[in-house]
Amino acid sequence: MKKRVGLALASCLLLMGCGGEKTEQPPVMEEPPVQEEAETPAEPTDGWRTAYKRFLTDLCGREAAVRNIDRPDYDPDVYAQEMSVLSDGYCLYDVDKDGTPELFIRYGKCEAAYRTKVYTYREGTAAELGEFISGHGSLYSWPGENAVAFNWSHMGGHSVEKLSIRDGGLEKENVFEERWTDPDADYTAVADVIPGSVWLRGARTTLGLTFLQEFDAKADTPLTLPIDDYGRERAEQQADPKRDAAARKAIETVLEGGGTLIGVSSDGFGGDTGAMTLERYLAPGGVDCYAETTQRIEKLTWLDVNGDGQTDCVLSLLDGESLPDQMVILSEQAGRVYAYCLNFKGGYSLDTEGVFWPEEYDAEPFSVSFDGEQCYLYSVVRNESSPQAEWAAP
Repeated sequence: MKKRVGLALASCLLLMGCGGEKTEQPPVMEEPPVQEEAETPAEPTDGWRTAYKRFLTDLCGREAAVRNIDRPDYDPDVYAQEMSVLSDGYCLYDVDKDGTPELFIRYGKCEAAYRTKVYTYREGTAAELGEFISGHGSLYSWPGENAVAFNWSHMGGHSVEKLSIRDGGLEKENVFEERWTDPDADYTAVADVIPGSVWLRGARTTLGLTFLQEFDAKADTPLTLPIDDYGRERAEQQADPKRDAAARKAIETVLEGGGTLIGVSSDGFGGDTGAMTLERYLAPGGVDCYAETTQRIEKLTWLDVNGDGQTDCVLSLLDGESLPDQMVILSEQAGRVYAYCLNFKGGYSLDTEGVFWPEEYDAEPFSVSFDGEQCYLYSVVRNESSPQAEWAAP
C-alpha cells in the first residue's frame, strides 16, 4: 500500500533587539500528523460469481412464489401462462473474451416459446444485455472472437447466428444458412462453420423441478455449481489412500445392501429420490418413477469420475426388459454416499478421464461435475487416445 508522507517544517525565529534584549519567542505550532490514505479494497476478480449466484437465487425465489397456488393473487385462468414463461436452464460463456463470462438464462417451457436473456457483470451486479428467441436452437462457443454462436435448425432450415457485445448491448449477424432437403444427409456441423466450436450444454436453474417431478421441495434452490466451476481447469488430484479406502468401503456397504444412498438427478429428468437403500432405488418407482419392474445392475467400474482424487463407482443399469436404462455414479462425500443419475445414458461408453459418449450415434461427449446435492453435465472434447474404463460384473 502506498503511503502519503507529510513533512512538518518547524521554524524557530529569534528576534534580537539593539540592546540585545530578547524578544519572546512565539509558540511553535506543530502540524497535525498526516493520516494515511485509506486504500479502497480492490474488487475481487471473480466478483461476478457472487453476483450471478445472488441473481440466480433471487430469480428462483421469485419463480417459486409464482408457482405457489396459495398466494393471494393466484388466478387459475392465468396460472398456465405464468408458468410457461419461467426459467428453464442457463449456461455461462465469455462472449467478449474479457475474462468474465456472460450469463445466458433460457425462459419458457417448450421449443416454440423459448427465449434467452443475456446478462453481464457490471458494478457488482448482473445487468441485462438483451434477449433473443432461442427455440429449436442451442449455443456454441466462438473461439478467439467477441462472439457466441446461436445454432438454429427446424423443419429443414438451418442457420448460425453470431451474437456479439457492442456498445453495451447485443449485436446479431447471420453468418450461415442452408436448406436441408436430403433425408439421408445431416445439417452442416457448427464446428465446420466455426473451427473449434463446442456446444454450450445448459444446466437447470434449480435443484428441484425435474421433468418428472414438477413440484419439489428444492424448487427454489438454485443450481450454482456451474458458476463455481466456470473457468477453473480440471486438474487430477493425487489420491489419498486412506481417504480413498474409506470412500470405497462406504460405497461397497451401499452395494451390499447395508447402507443408504442419496439419489440426485444430474439433468432434471428424474433421479432425485432422497435417502434410500439400493434395493429401494432399483425397485419399481425408485430411481425411475415410471418403472413397473425392478431395474438391475448390468456392470460397474471403479473410477475417479470428477478428478477430485477419490474413487467413485459407476453403475450401468438395465430396465425390466434388459435394455440399457441409466448410468449412476456413486460418490462418497463427508460420510454420505450420493447416487448421481444420468438419465437416458444407458449403454454409453466411458473412458478413464471420466468422459461419457455414445458409440452407436453421433452426440456430444460430456463429463460430470458434482458436489453434495448439486450435479450437472458439461461438454468436453474427448481425447480419443484415452483408454476406456474396465467394467466388471456386480
